[in-house]
Amino acid sequence: MALSVLDFFSEQLGMCTQVYVCLPDANTLKNRPSMASRKVLWLLHGLSDDGSAWTRYSRIEKYATQNDIVVVMPTAGRSMYCDDCLGQNYYTHITEELPAYLHNLFGLSLARDKNFIAGLSMGGMGAMKMALNNPCRYFAAGSFSGVLDFTDVALVNKDRLAKEFPFMIPFMDDPATSPLNPTALLDGERHKDLKLYVSCGLQDHLVKTSRAFLAKAEQEGLTVESCFEDGTHEWGFWDRHVERFINFALQ
Repeated sequence: MALSVLDFFSEQLGMCTQVYVCLPDANTLKNRPSMASRKVLWLLHGLSDDGSAWTRYSRIEKYATQNDIVVVMPTAGRSMYCDDCLGQNYYTHITEELPAYLHNLFGLSLARDKNFIAGLSMGGMGAMKMALNNPCRYFAAGSFSGVLDFTDVALVNKDRLAKEFPFMIPFMDDPATSPLNPTALLDGERHKDLKLYVSCGLQDHLVKTSRAFLAKAEQEGLTVESCFEDGTHEWGFWDRHVERFINFALQ
């Protein structure tokens, strides 16, 4: 595999940004599937990381090689993967602008059956939000220790939210209907063909949000592949579960 680090100007962000792309090396492409025919995993980082985190702290290149897939790891700062984040549109950047850019640059497919998405913590929230809002773009979505429900988070961290994430405040008053809340987005009919995966450590402070997401999914008649096991908010857990998610999504 080759790791390509691209620094380019984004219209949606109004600045240069970075994306890390793990893809087959040109020397190995002979007599193998074209780039356009490969499945693409969009892998999102957490609040304190950037697009390089998955390449530094996990074995994602190994998993990409084993499954012959492309992995795209964008940088999103502390945006919570939202639009109108202090004037920058990270949600649109990742769901629309970046796929079009990489399609033009590498020939990556834009077809639903070729794209799936996942992330850890803040990235788990972002991945679910993007997939649930755009089931026509992704065939599977995964969350590892994700912030999947706002009900308790909004109450406990309201002062911090107002200080660090003011762009989220208008959407936090009613978590049950918030367009930023993954649990509120679940719809039995709209998401019946979307493969969903949720995992969280039993000792993780965010485990309650994953359980709330699963409860709502069950109410909607959706089946979610889930795993709750001993673990905290750390890379050993996330590395283990990104591999499991890839296997689940591709089976």
